[in-house]
Amino acid sequence: MLQSIFDTCIPRAQIQGGELSEELFAAKIRPVVEGSAPIVYSDANTFFANTFPTDGIKTLIREVFGRLTGKYSGSPVIRLETSFGGGKTHDEIAIWHICKQGRYINGLDRFADLTFIPDYAVQVAAIDGKDLDPENGVHHDSTGITTLTLWGEIAYQIGGIEGYQLLRGSDSSGISPGTSVLERLTADKPTVIILDEIARYLRAAEGKVIGQSTLAKQVVAFLFSLMDLAASVNNLILVYSLASASDTFSEETTELNEVIRASARQERVLSPSTDIEIYNIVKQRLFESVSAKASEDAASEYLSSYRASRINLPDGCKDAPYANAIASSYPFHPELFSLLTKKIASIPEFQRTRGALRLLAMVVRYLWQNPTEWIPMIHTHHFPVGVDAKVTDELTSRLQRPLMRNPIQADIYNSSGREAYAQVQDQQWLVAGKPAFSTWVARTIFLHSLTQGISSGIRRAELNLSLLTAGLEIGFVDQVLDKLTSVAWYLDNDPITSIARFKEEPSINKIITEEKEQVGRAQAKDDLRSRRDSIFASKAFKLVIPDSPADVDDVADPIALCVIDFDEATVSSSQDSAPYLVEQIFNNTGESGKFRTFRNRLLFLVANKQELERTIDLAREYKGIKNILASPNRLEDISESQQKQLRQKDGEIDLRLRIALTNTYRHLFYPANDPVKAPKGLMHYTLPAQDSSTVKGKSNQQEVILKALRDCGKIRAAAEELAKPFAPAYILQKVWPSGIDHWTTKSLREEFAKNLALNMPIEAEIPKLRETIKRGLAEGQWDLKVGERLFIKTEGNFTLPEMLEFSERMVLYRRGILEPPKPKEVELSAQLMPSTEATKPVRVRWKAKGALTVSLYQDGSQISGEFRPSDEYKGSISQTTVFRIVADYGNGEVEQRETRVTLTSNSTGFIYGTGGSGSSVRVSEQKGLFEVKPELIELDGTPNSVFTALSDRCSDDRVQGIQSLEMSVDQVMDYRKLGTTLPLLNRFPLQIDQQVMIQTGDFARLEYQGSVRGFQSFFSTISSLLNTPNVQADLYLKIIVEFEVAVPPSGSEMTMIRQALNRNPVERLSLSAKVSY
Repeated sequence: MLQSIFDTCIPRAQIQGGELSEELFAAKIRPVVEGSAPIVYSDANTFFANTFPTDGIKTLIREVFGRLTGKYSGSPVIRLETSFGGGKTHDEIAIWHICKQGRYINGLDRFADLTFIPDYAVQVAAIDGKDLDPENGVHHDSTGITTLTLWGEIAYQIGGIEGYQLLRGSDSSGISPGTSVLERLTADKPTVIILDEIARYLRAAEGKVIGQSTLAKQVVAFLFSLMDLAASVNNLILVYSLASASDTFSEETTELNEVIRASARQERVLSPSTDIEIYNIVKQRLFESVSAKASEDAASEYLSSYRASRINLPDGCKDAPYANAIASSYPFHPELFSLLTKKIASIPEFQRTRGALRLLAMVVRYLWQNPTEWIPMIHTHHFPVGVDAKVTDELTSRLQRPLMRNPIQADIYNSSGREAYAQVQDQQWLVAGKPAFSTWVARTIFLHSLTQGISSGIRRAELNLSLLTAGLEIGFVDQVLDKLTSVAWYLDNDPITSIARFKEEPSINKIITEEKEQVGRAQAKDDLRSRRDSIFASKAFKLVIPDSPADVDDVADPIALCVIDFDEATVSSSQDSAPYLVEQIFNNTGESGKFRTFRNRLLFLVANKQELERTIDLAREYKGIKNILASPNRLEDISESQQKQLRQKDGEIDLRLRIALTNTYRHLFYPANDPVKAPKGLMHYTLPAQDSSTVKGKSNQQEVILKALRDCGKIRAAAEELAKPFAPAYILQKVWPSGIDHWTTKSLREEFAKNLALNMPIEAEIPKLRETIKRGLAEGQWDLKVGERLFIKTEGNFTLPEMLEFSERMVLYRRGILEPPKPKEVELSAQLMPSTEATKPVRVRWKAKGALTVSLYQDGSQISGEFRPSDEYKGSISQTTVFRIVADYGNGEVEQRETRVTLTSNSTGFIYGTGGSGSSVRVSEQKGLFEVKPELIELDGTPNSVFTALSDRCSDDRVQGIQSLEMSVDQVMDYRKLGTTLPLLNRFPLQIDQQVMIQTGDFARLEYQGSVRGFQSFFSTISSLLNTPNVQADLYLKIIVEFEVAVPPSGSEMTMIRQALNRNPVERLSLSAKVSY
């Protein structure tokens, strides 16, 4: 990439910081002679530093001073012709400075061989014809002398008072002096006489009568004498200039032709500078330094760009000579010089030399004061038209083009009020990180439109060449020109001739704009709302236009697209956080104090503030066109061609408005669990910009949002992915909350609507979620409980539920929480109590944990009564009897157990059922060798007494281990005490059997068999009821300790249980111990 001119060029100080007055670029002789000129002209060193050594000025210096010093046979009379930049007056000032200071000027060696330059001052008189006054003369304050004629002023400047005295008579009479007195005036000393714009003086002198002649004729005679004298001596040089025959003083110039013809043999005519020198003159005048390497680099790079470009360019720009022109004109583009020196220079008011220099100086100053962009060369489009008031004045008022201000303010740049169309369209380029291409195009066309007639405007090829910048893509020209033409008030772009120009008369666009101004914002917004609701109508998502949180239901489905009305909230950039209304809807339901639960189903679409204003403006324009087309009267006022343009614009603006509205609602906020990028739970994503290819023919734009969410990973990406169910591992790792062992299928589905870290499930994913649940069951990733029915995969045994639904009754469990149904364990035993009667008392005990109901049968007949899962029955038998229990677990699950109690003729002992084996053992009352020891030891008393008695019995009967303990109380106080002892026994596997009936005026009854955890949940409640005054209670509490392995009677376990009970001992404790021998 080329370096910027800000790095390769240094403007002169007076260009960057000084006042760019007209005098700075208008070279005048008299102020230089009098010492009152700006320093750039009055100071010799500064003057030559700012002057480029053209061939013309070097030849002039050699001719003048080579003749004076005798080193060169120069001409005695030199006539100067107008040149650009280093003009005739500029050259004359250069001669004057050398006459005054000789060779002692810094940098003079750039202009001449110093041996040609005298080392002493040379007599010099420098006179501008417009400074002479034939009637009043020229007054010199320092001496009080007033010179009345050209020769009087020459005499005064060369010889002062003494010199003037020599010609005083001629000066007073107005009669031309002869050569002899002029020779006395020069006194044989080197003398240079400089006469500028002499034709102007001749016009004024025509009115001065001198005897039978006029002063003008005397001036002509004087010039003859002066030229004759110069030709006859070696110490006098005459340098003068004449206007061209086409100039304002053409008549006087013609009169002087006689002098020209008479002096043809003895004068030297110096021609204008070449184009290459013009480039250098400007650079020398405006810049302190310009990098030569940068010039060559620019030429090479630009030539390469021209040759590589496929756009239409003029012939010749791809050739080497044009590259040389670039190198010479750098940092200005050659097309800029061509515009100023050829096209705009044809405007009489432009003042070719000083006007161009002054204008370029203003541009350079503006660029260096506003170095905001990379600029490889100064192109036409860098003119700050409209931006800089002085530049704008130079191009309009000074050129007598005041009406051209209208195109500037309407279409190029307007500093106040409505922005010009180029400014408006540049915003899109600037947002994209591009230069202000619309302004570039408009400025270039404007500068080429300043001339009138057939020369006004610029063809597309020349426009491309002027705009093409090395390092930048040039393809923007057609796009910019088409867009600008569609709205600009004064721009005319002829598609046939390809000439673009700004005109002073307005176009059809202005008519539309005036009608647009009659359309209110409210009317335009209503039209936009209608279009918006159609564009984003419910499809993939449910469309909601909320004003408050209450307008959005807090439910799990479906996904809601909340399009925020542009009057409620907007955003300005992609970096903005969510508006307040969006946050309120996202976090609250609208009910007082209730936070929103299902936040992961909400999408928010918010309008861009800047785009909205442009869209409203476009809606007003569309409505304005409709109003014109709907009004017969309005249509009568415009031509058929304009009516056709209106109808064409009607369709174009309709599509543009749809695109603009779509691009206005580009700010999407979606739920995200990202503390850095989305600290409040909402990620800001800017949807891609739409164009006619993506909007035309499509009535719904929800697909754009759906694609964006897939791109962001918020919705599963591809259609083939949607065909697959979620992997069970994904559910376990990402969806199932940690620390939760089980949850319902409804909760699983709702988690996707709650958890911001999860995908948003569209409706098509819900059936796949059912497949995921089934797959997880089949793979053994989780288990399912439906009511009391379990679905647990075990080896060789697994069934799936017939139907899966998202409900509260279907509960998923992590693997290992639910256990496969175990074979139902039912324990049954019978004890024949000692008695001498024929009918023996019997006690039947059973445990059927988990059973819903228990039925007891004696010899096949059901015993009436309600029995609990773990209970006992006391009765009597007179013969061998079979007891059977039937435990019903629900769902058709039933288990049975039976035991036989054998009663012999001499049965006086204890008979114990074996727990359902169908056999029995008889124990004789008399102790003998085959005495059977009891499995149960039952005791009653205080805790200390029963545990001491149990220890003694175990010792006497040689008990090896205790398998279980049952400790029960039936008094209110003992109930409380035993209940408070439970935390001290939590290391043991405890089961509770409780029956409570409480009368407090209200009646309460509670039966419970189960774990300690369940009992503790209502123990405090029962205790509170028992504290009620006048309470009556019938209660029973049993603690059952079943040891996994039988513990020794004197072991630490028994000691710990005894100590726990003695912490807050009950009054009376019933103890039953199951032992082994």
